[in-house]
Amino acid sequence: MKILIIEDQEKLAKLIKKGLEQEGYSADYLMDGESGQRRLELNHKDYDLLILDLMLPRKSGYEVCKNIRDLKISIPVLVLTAKDGVEDKVSLLDAGADDYIVKPFSFKELLARVRALLRRPESVLPNKLQVGNLILNRTTREAFVDNKEIRLTLKEFALLEFLMRRPNQVVDREQIITNVWDFDVDLFNNIVDVYINKLRNKIDGKKARKTIETVRGVGYRIRV
Repeated sequence: MKILIIEDQEKLAKLIKKGLEQEGYSADYLMDGESGQRRLELNHKDYDLLILDLMLPRKSGYEVCKNIRDLKISIPVLVLTAKDGVEDKVSLLDAGADDYIVKPFSFKELLARVRALLRRPESVLPNKLQVGNLILNRTTREAFVDNKEIRLTLKEFALLEFLMRRPNQVVDREQIITNVWDFDVDLFNNIVDVYINKLRNKIDGKKARKTIETVRGVGYRIRV
């Protein structure tokens, strides 16, 4: 799962990003409201959650939230704010925020709110994904092949989830890198191929037919 952080205090943004990645999420951060809104307008389908600071340069978090809701962008929004007045909270929720957390906050509380917002309705984002004999449980972070658990690293799990959420769809290396890693990873290295091979070994072992197919010159797909 991928999270966008819009926070103008770079030290805090990096800490949140690092903490989320240690929990198995992928995360990007931007430092002003204007570039953050532009990223969402162009790439909102790549993200599962937005962590949005209220006081931002160039465009406030309040404006960003209201504008993306006006554009029918339904990504869950968790607002970071130093304001804790009742009217401030009401204004945030009316602007389209799903939840807020008052600064200063503990990362443990932030993580709990992130998990709560990511528990979307089954019809939108199911907690269990299944392709053939392969099952992925997003809630428990477990994967099974023929009802036998396979052990995955956090990044392997994120990659497999990304592919399983797009059955029969061919995805290229750039799509994988920007969703499972981040926008700063070198597109020309072989990190995707390495992790695809790791997944194949764990899912299929020595079977000739692989669950994750290579589409030559394009990318990869999981075929249903």
